[in-house]
Amino acid sequence: MKDRLLVALLTLITAAYAYGLGWIAWGFMRAGGPLGYGLALGVVILLALTIWVTWREVLFGLAASRLSAQYAPPADADGEDRRAEFEAARTVLQEREGAEQDWRAWFRLALAYDALKDRKGARMATRRAIDVGRTAGDS
Repeated sequence: MKDRLLVALLTLITAAYAYGLGWIAWGFMRAGGPLGYGLALGVVILLALTIWVTWREVLFGLAASRLSAQYAPPADADGEDRRAEFEAARTVLQEREGAEQDWRAWFRLALAYDALKDRKGARMATRRAIDVGRTAGDS
């Protein structure tokens, strides 16, 4: 619940930022001239990027949250140290037939990456889990 409130707060802050950018762009448009229109266009592009990135991250968070709610860790993952869990998750993806099309295997790898503080790897594996889950239709 605390995480959802934080996301809502950050989304509201981003909305206020977007409103401010819109206000600035409108001011440049009203000023007119090539410089005013050019600056307005630049601000509108920044505004569009802000909205697009925010929307994309919110959708990613919602999809990851949905997978997390459905995920049940395998019994052999309990009690293992972080590095051993990472190796086990990676081995499952490499050796088990059909594991590359199993979102649970990718999500397990994402959690293992996260436990090792590898955020880039965790994000990549989570995106893959979302894509595979969406394709498989069981997410």
